[in-house]
Formats: sequence, structure tokens, C-alpha cells
Amino acid sequence: MLLASVQGNAQSSSFLEDGVQDFVRREQLLGKVDLTNSLLLQSFTAGYQATDSLLPAWRSNNKKGYSILKRSSVKLQWLPFSSALQYNNHHSYGWNDGAMIPARGLQGLISGGLFLESGNFSIQLKPEFVYTPNNNFETFPADHYDVFWSKYYQLLNKSDIPEQFGDKSYHKILPGQSSIRYKAGAFSVGLSTENIWWGPGRYNALVMSNNAPGFAHITINTIAPIVTGIGSFEGQLIAGNLTSSGITPPDTNRYYNGVRLYQPKNEASRYIAGIMLSWQPKWVKGLYVGFTKASYLYRSDISGIADIFPLEGLVRSTTEINGKKASLGSLFARYVMPEEHAELYFEFGRNDKSPSLLNIVTDNGYPRGYVAGFRKLFATKKQNQFIEFASELTQMQLPTAELIAQSASWYTHPYVRQGYTNKGQVLGAGIGPGTNSQMLDISWVKGFNKVGLKFERIVRNNDFYYNAFVLTNDFTRHWIDVSTTVHADWQFNRFIFSSQMALVRSLNYEWYIFPDLGYFKNGYDVLNFHARVSLAYRL
Repeated sequence: MLLASVQGNAQSSSFLEDGVQDFVRREQLLGKVDLTNSLLLQSFTAGYQATDSLLPAWRSNNKKGYSILKRSSVKLQWLPFSSALQYNNHHSYGWNDGAMIPARGLQGLISGGLFLESGNFSIQLKPEFVYTPNNNFETFPADHYDVFWSKYYQLLNKSDIPEQFGDKSYHKILPGQSSIRYKAGAFSVGLSTENIWWGPGRYNALVMSNNAPGFAHITINTIAPIVTGIGSFEGQLIAGNLTSSGITPPDTNRYYNGVRLYQPKNEASRYIAGIMLSWQPKWVKGLYVGFTKASYLYRSDISGIADIFPLEGLVRSTTEINGKKASLGSLFARYVMPEEHAELYFEFGRNDKSPSLLNIVTDNGYPRGYVAGFRKLFATKKQNQFIEFASELTQMQLPTAELIAQSASWYTHPYVRQGYTNKGQVLGAGIGPGTNSQMLDISWVKGFNKVGLKFERIVRNNDFYYNAFVLTNDFTRHWIDVSTTVHADWQFNRFIFSSQMALVRSLNYEWYIFPDLGYFKNGYDVLNFHARVSLAYRL
């Protein structure tokens, strides 16, 4: 395991992108997972329990249930041990990596723990240790004109998303995928720091993903679909605490037109409340529809029950009326076709309030975004082997020039100026504010095992580009990452191995062009090598 962790997959920390959750979802397309389960509420716990049931070899050889202690109703188990690292040779790249940070060089994460259950009570302890030398890399250039810096600070002053986490080595021990729960039928109530993923997106989620470290939250969630006369329901209600990165933006002494650009933030803790609900109508098997929404504000501004619960759209609190409370949300749908071994999915959201079928149609000029994708497995001549063809599009760019001028990008807010972040990373789509991505993936699949080639194009923060550079009439300055990634997931007995290697060509890196070359010339283009490898072992 130590040898295998010389390179790493930052995404193994939450089991959302190390092949495990994707395997479970893929098995549903093949008819091996019950269609009453939407797979739209994802977590570490859900991922490894589903894998236990689908992969017999993933279980321990101990026929009593891989317990290290089992007396009467008390059961103590080892949780999977995982080691992971990530490497970038030029600049930070990658997301959906939980406790890891944007960094250049090598970065590692180790996680393991215990699960104790007695009756309906359970305690899960799975802390995470993350470390990186945090090598310096080129960020927003100091020789960009002051007017460009003034536009850049419109983003920095409304969000807490540092490009680099200081200039010293970074090491943290975090509670990770830990929880204390009480089970009551199909429901679970407890305190957790697990990462959460809401919605149908495979690579991006508008409201809740595993891009940032998990945060402490109270949760009431389903652990099995609630079957009713009109179909099955799944959902989660959370209330928690968000913290800042503590990282000061760059060049805080820069001025423009005699005004200091840097505006210190209120570093008080933020309260977050959120809800996700999905419905599988009994009349249309394989169709799942639902919504997510979340609100956040400084704890000192909480004015009543309308701030404690995610009631936006139903009740307006004094804090919300006064612009001191932020909210966002999405509507989503997923359609699974087991006979065709295929799925379609879509998520549409707005960053200024909770969306509804009415306000997304009748309102104009609001911050909006979407995630859309599909996947199909084509059977080959060899039994149980498939060719997978998949694509996903994510659009976070603002739709109007007025919103761009206001710097009203996703995950930012003019009053709660850390924005929708935890410990300096976005809680939603990891590509970040104003960014668009297009992905195409072709893979060979057999059971858990998967080998493929992924092509991706990412247009970085177009909101900032149009706000800062459009008046220059240089329409070739977009910062665009074009990548080709070779990836593989492999299972052998109780080991799960996952890896990917990517060559990323960053065109006009940091929106920089060489002034002496004039307009419509090649800008500052760089090549970045990105690698992830992880190994998980089920004790």
C-alpha cells in the first residue's frame, strides 16, 4: 500500500470518485440495483455498504461479518483503509478531492477507522490526515494592470476561494467521514462530518459535492427509499457550521483610483441549512425528480426559525429581507433505462434564491447554471464486458452583462463574503464560479474494472473574463484548459485501486498574454501533468 500511494487520487477520501460510487450507479444501468433507489444522495457510508453487497470479494474472509468484536448487540468493525495522493507539476488542478487543497507538487491523504454499532445507535470514526509541501506556483500575475486587479478583487472580496493556501507546508488531521447516528426504520438522525453529494451529476453538482472538506452538521436523512402509494422518496435535511480558510488574498496593498482593493472579511462562523428531496413516481420506472436548496448566513445574524431551517421560498426572515442571508438551489431529474443500459440526467439551478418551476420560467436575468449528461453501455461479444460512452456538460457562466458587471457569480455573496465555501473551497461544482466544462469519456468496463480515455475542455471563470477584458476587444484571452486523461479502476479481492493521468494544456494561463506581441497572438500557454492514484483495502 505504501508503494501504491507514491501517487494519489484525492477523491478516495469520500468514496465518491474512486470508482466505488460510479460502479454502484453503473450496476443500476445493468439491472443489478433496485430502481427504487435514486442514488442521488451519496456519501462514504452509502458507497462502501453498497459495494459490500455488490462485490463479495470486497468483504472480509471472516464469515461473522468481519467483526473484530461481536457480543450480543454490540458490533465493532474495521472501516476500509485508504491511501491517496495527487500530483501536479506546474499548478493546482483537480477538484472533488475533499480534505485536499489546491496545490502544486505531491499531496497525500490517509484515512481509516472503526465502526461501532449497538442496537439502533452507531458511531463511525474515520479521520483523515492530509499533507502537502504546498510548493509555490504562478497565480494571478502581479503585472496585470490595476484595472484588471480591481475586477479580480470583486471576486476575491465576495468569496473565500484562494488559489494557493499560503506559502508553507500544509498538514491537517480532520474528522473526515465520521458520524454518530440513531436509526429509526428508514431514517437516520445524527451528527456527521461526512462529505455529501446531492443530485445526478457525475463530475459536478450545483449545490452539494465532495469538493470541500466535510463540515460538522446535524442530519436527518433516509437510509432506504420510503415507498408510498405514489412512488418512493429519499431525502436529507442538514444544519451545520462553515469555517473560513484563514488565507489572505494576494497583493492586499494594491490600490485603484486611490481606493484600496482589499476589503477584510467578517471571519465569524457561518450557519448552513439545506434540504434535498427526490421522488421516483411509481408510474414511470427509472425516473427520479427532485430539488435541492441551501442557505447560509453569519451565526450572529440568525433572527428566528426561518433562518434555522431552509424555508426560503416559503417564509422570508428579517435577515433575508435585509440582504444578510444567501441562498441557492436546483431542480433535477435522472432517467435510468436498464433495458438500454443507459441514463440521462439534468440539474438546473439558480444562485440567488431557491428555484421553482414558476420562477425559473417567469424570472429573467438571474444567476443560473446547469449540469447535463448521459451515459450508455454497449455490450461487446464477450460476456459481461461493455464499452461505455459518456458525456457531461456544466455551465456556470452568468447569462447577462448586468450580472457580470455586478460580479454576481455562483458561490459569491456581497454580505456573507466568504460565499458558499468551507475551509476555502466551494461546496458545489468544483470547477468554480463562472466556469464551463465539456467532457467526453470512452471506457472498457467489466464489473468493477474500468479503463478509459477522457477528453475535457474547461473555460475558466468567464464571468471574470467578460468583466475585466471584454473592453480590450481581445477575444482570444479566455483561459481554457484542454486535457486528455487516461484512467483506470480495478478491484482485486479486498483491494480497490484507482488511477488517472492527465496532460493539461492551459491556454492563456491566468488570462495572461505577452504585451509586446499585441492582440490575437498566442498568450501564456503552459503544460501541466496531473496524476492521481489511490488504494483502498477492506479489512
